[in-house]
Amino acid sequence: MTVYQGTSFTPELTATGYALFRAGVKVSAGTCEDLAASLRRRHEKNRTRWRLLSPLAQAVLVIAFVRTNLTYAELAAGFGISESTCWRDIREGIGVLADRGRRISLADVARLAVKMGWEYVIVDGVHVPAVTFGRKTGGQRAYYSGKHKRHGLNVQTVCSPDGELLWAAAPAPGATVDVTAARKAGIAGMLTALIGVLADLGYLGWDEAVITGRRKPRGKELTAAQRAANRLQAQLRCVGERGNARLKYWKILASELRCQPDRCTAMVKAVLALHYMEHDPFAALRAT
Repeated sequence: MTVYQGTSFTPELTATGYALFRAGVKVSAGTCEDLAASLRRRHEKNRTRWRLLSPLAQAVLVIAFVRTNLTYAELAAGFGISESTCWRDIREGIGVLADRGRRISLADVARLAVKMGWEYVIVDGVHVPAVTFGRKTGGQRAYYSGKHKRHGLNVQTVCSPDGELLWAAAPAPGATVDVTAARKAGIAGMLTALIGVLADLGYLGWDEAVITGRRKPRGKELTAAQRAANRLQAQLRCVGERGNARLKYWKILASELRCQPDRCTAMVKAVLALHYMEHDPFAALRAT
């Protein structure tokens, strides 16, 4: 669904000032209607009698929030609702999407890989910037990534050999290294029994079945064969960055994530659900 600014647009005076422009967010109509149907079922289940926004308008609001990461005040002014109503509608929509995202399991990914005949999948970690969590130094330190020099989260992803995002784990604090985050997510135990797994040097020592590059020994050099093997492994593995880019296409995870730590998992799973609604990796399998 794409909305373009018309030449006859007139700035609208709101309580906080003039709305100077209209923005267009490109999302398929099917995704909006699918989310609207889920919200409608949620309303019927909760016996909600009346809402200020229709299910379709609420779906567009939720998708606009995830896609742009605008503040509640900015979105509320654009939709003509109060900031508290905007917060409640978005929170409900994120919950609906997160429930769908949690149903996407590693077991499903493993079965898909086997049926598609892939030889391997790619595991990588992506840093999601976030606000500073916690008031005490100890609580803040857990979320500070020394590699990225800022607070954030470590999200482990699983991608297909052509770089399609298949799965994203619940986020770990930003100070968590990739191999520790992957162990906590239980990725190796589910995948390595059925298919090969490629990962970078940050996963050395993770699992014997995981294929990583070879690190140069201290005071020595790698042999020509070892360097060639590292180059080949890196050429196959680097395609996984496309999957990370798919995750950060939704600006809620690309710019600063503004929520409490207990809401971060819901945000990641909601983005995963939206990705599947836009680019379903299982669609090719159903077509065969």
